[in-house]
Amino acid sequence: MFLKGIYAGKPAVFQLIVLLLLILAGAVFSSLIAMGIFYFIYGFHAEITQDPDMMRLLQLFSAIGTFLFPALALAWLCSNNPKEYLSIGEMPKGHILLLTFFSVFLLSPAISLTGLLNRQMELPSFMEPMENWMRVQEETAEKLTLMLLAGEGFVTLILNLIVIAVAAGVTEEFLFRGALQRVIGKWTHNHHIIIWSAAIIFSAFHMQFFGFLPRMLLGAYFGYLLYWSRNIWVPVFAHFVNNAFAVIGMSNARLKDNEFITGDISTQNLLPYTIVAIITLFLFYSCAKRIKKQLSAK
Repeated sequence: MFLKGIYAGKPAVFQLIVLLLLILAGAVFSSLIAMGIFYFIYGFHAEITQDPDMMRLLQLFSAIGTFLFPALALAWLCSNNPKEYLSIGEMPKGHILLLTFFSVFLLSPAISLTGLLNRQMELPSFMEPMENWMRVQEETAEKLTLMLLAGEGFVTLILNLIVIAVAAGVTEEFLFRGALQRVIGKWTHNHHIIIWSAAIIFSAFHMQFFGFLPRMLLGAYFGYLLYWSRNIWVPVFAHFVNNAFAVIGMSNARLKDNEFITGDISTQNLLPYTIVAIITLFLFYSCAKRIKKQLSAK
């Protein structure tokens, strides 16, 4: 079939360059389509940040173009079996999904604590311009998230879950776990190096440096889920659960200012929260071991 597997025997550097070019092309093309739709409907003088629905549409197009399209295209170009290349298998059984759900829930306090520590990061004085730039990027990303979550009601919540949890979970996992880990795997067969390298790139790609460590740790866990299961839908579900927790928490008026939900733990609650995080981390480890055992037994 047309172009299928033409780069299957190419070295990792070549396939990585192809992937980067596909990401660039997908990002530009999807943005042009989304913005074209917006200007066609509202005119060239409209401001997209004033319309959360159009921002969600732009985010959806961006996720598909930047993450999903490059992953699918690379799998097609670099393999005669694209489904196997991306580890696309059958939907996981219910008990695996349930264990995965609980594992993400149990990991959340430790991830939040890591994020709290990450936000305390300060660079040396001679790197102050870089630190200022990093903080601007963080504030921009936070404003974008708040704009996407703007609005009330059940319909808005469902739309946010579709864009931020479902679409992000599918598209990002297909790219970073499905495609990128496969490319890195051509360099080394050490699965720890493969998983952590992809996790570092995954976190850096988001350009949110004061959330780098927690996102890297999550990315690594998603990578191990793929390694254990050989099925992309397991880390996709874990990614969805993590993002869904955030969307639901930020969309609820009573929850979005709760420090135990936001992770912005006050000094007086830091010790009890740390104790909870340590306990749940041990429970997470037990849960993850059970997931690994059941997936390895297949």
